[in-house]
Amino acid sequence: GTKVGKDLGTTTGWIHRLELENKGVIMIKGATYDRIDDAGLHVTVDGQPQILNVDNVVICAGQEPMRELYGPLEAQGSKVTLIGGADVAAELDAKRAIDQGSRVAAAL
Repeated sequence: GTKVGKDLGTTTGWIHRLELENKGVIMIKGATYDRIDDAGLHVTVDGQPQILNVDNVVICAGQEPMRELYGPLEAQGSKVTLIGGADVAAELDAKRAIDQGSRVAAAL
């Protein structure tokens, strides 16, 4: 698999990853997000279903706008923040999206 944030500049990528790691953020590569309910975040990683007991979720979904979870989460009263291509699809920028995700995660 590829390293999370591998396309960040060498002077900023490791800083973002280190800051997130220091705050206890766990990054999972290659996950399929199935659903979020009272049991937690249901994902599939390497073909294995898992339920993660989480307080917050930051999804770095690449360059395809993915807003499927936004409406249902907002409707149930969850605080949600659109970032990256999901926020402004016309400006797909991985570095900006990762920076936004890092800032949202660090503020939690």
